[in-house]
Amino acid sequence: MQREDIMARARAIAAKLGKAGVSVPSASATPATPGSASLPPKPVAASKPSNGTKEEVLAALPDKDEISRRVAEARRLVANANTQAALSSNPYISAPLQGKKKVPVAPEVTVPQGTGLKMKAHPLLLDSVGTTAGGSGQSKSSTSKKDRFKPMAPKFASTRANARIAPSGGGGSGLTAEPVKANPYTTAARSGGGASAAGSGFEGVPKERVGRKLQFNTKGKYIAQGNQMRNQAQIEALKQRVAASAQKAGLESNFDVVERSFRREAPPEAEWWDKTLLPNKTYDDIANGIENLNIRNADSVINIYIQHPIPLPPPGEKLKTEPKPLKLTTKEQKKLRKQRRAAEQQDHQDRVRMGLIPPDPPKVRMSNMVRVLTNEAVLDPTKLEARIRREVQARRNDHEKANLERKLTAEQRAEKLETKRLEDERKGLFAALFRIKKLSDPAHQFKVSKNALQNGLTGLCIINPNVSVVYVEGGSKGMKHYTRLLEHRVDWTQGARKRDEDGNEAEEGDEEDGDDKVMASKSNSTAVDMDGNAISLEDNRCDVLWQGLISEHTFSGFKTVRAPTDNLAREQLGSKLASWWDTAKNWKAPDEEYE
Repeated sequence: MQREDIMARARAIAAKLGKAGVSVPSASATPATPGSASLPPKPVAASKPSNGTKEEVLAALPDKDEISRRVAEARRLVANANTQAALSSNPYISAPLQGKKKVPVAPEVTVPQGTGLKMKAHPLLLDSVGTTAGGSGQSKSSTSKKDRFKPMAPKFASTRANARIAPSGGGGSGLTAEPVKANPYTTAARSGGGASAAGSGFEGVPKERVGRKLQFNTKGKYIAQGNQMRNQAQIEALKQRVAASAQKAGLESNFDVVERSFRREAPPEAEWWDKTLLPNKTYDDIANGIENLNIRNADSVINIYIQHPIPLPPPGEKLKTEPKPLKLTTKEQKKLRKQRRAAEQQDHQDRVRMGLIPPDPPKVRMSNMVRVLTNEAVLDPTKLEARIRREVQARRNDHEKANLERKLTAEQRAEKLETKRLEDERKGLFAALFRIKKLSDPAHQFKVSKNALQNGLTGLCIINPNVSVVYVEGGSKGMKHYTRLLEHRVDWTQGARKRDEDGNEAEEGDEEDGDDKVMASKSNSTAVDMDGNAISLEDNRCDVLWQGLISEHTFSGFKTVRAPTDNLAREQLGSKLASWWDTAKNWKAPDEEYE
């Protein structure tokens, strides 16, 4: 009975395959086994007849409709498998139900994958047909039952995801966008402008124009401005007339000096380092193009050669002092002298013994005459005494002659001093500026000039009724002596003493009357200016305004000049040092009270 059922099934399968155009071998040719009864028979293609025609071959092939049906069935199965895999990985997507048994059937679409973190999109970002939120796709199967399976709204920042979820019973898409609010940080929102400004939200939108009220000028406003301008013009004209008259007379006021000291010159048309590169010596040549400048032509100062400037040592290296030898005590100095003289005497005796030099004659004196010349002293003592006196005098003359030969002449002494001064200046050239309140006394003038020459200094002394300036330059040694002289040794409050007809200073006891003594004591603290007026020296003083290193001499010697005006004083100092005069004139001592 079981065999018959199997054979019936086999015949049914063979009939179906026959309709599809597949030939199946007979049952007698291939015996059925219990193990192979449950499996469908393996389709075998019909063998090609040896002498078949084209129509017979085409009739043996399967039908096109059957092939299309099978392909559609395969695609459906593949889509269903993909959908089941997507549902298992994304729990937010609920599959639609179909049939009486409510079997979930996934839509035939693939879920778009995220690109950033390789994650799937959130269901709220997808429509029912799989399009992104806000797309053009419409839901074809949206029913009221969908609200049951709608997931909760996400809690991340997204305009579309945070939209309100509306019930789907109204037939809408289920999402309603919130109204767009104006940006409160724009200019239009802050200013509360019109509809155009508020709607655009762009801060470049012009504000609404606000009308202004009329403002009338008060009476006499422009008359006062005109009077002020006329007064200013009169003051300027008066200043020009005063400056012209002062220039003719050689006088200048203090405010003009201060104003000129702070006034700057106008910039030149071209700097000196750029003039060689500009054809017309102006910066307007740059507008014509760089090819017209003297940069890459024959007249240019720029070439392939490199100029290496000569390195100059800094002035500070010349001031390095050499290490001094160890200072010996008096006892050690005497010991060294004794040893040196003993060595020289021993060397002299050795030369005499070897016959290189003749022996020294005996130094006979009156005290050792009898001990040295015993026999001759007994025979003729008078003759021996006269000979001894001649020898002593000859030795004295030789000694004085040797001293005169070693003594330097006046020219040699001056040359030696000049050599020392130049050697001192090679170590570093210094300069100093002194301000003397009153330099009308002749004794003070003599000390200033004479000591500058004796110390080998160069510079200038300017005597002015208001203030006097002394500028000196030279070596460190001479500058040190001269600075100490002017600051400490000279008593600037003590004037010159009275002198007699021969030019000698009068002593204090020469005055006979008491009134003369009083007048003499008063004359010590007074002096006579250039106009012959007596001035007091009680508040006279000398201050050092500046000291420092310089590179070269400005003056070849030291001289004293009288400059009654400021212009003459600046001319004497020169263009480089003219500012020193203004500095000295406007300077105030720290202990003095400013006016």
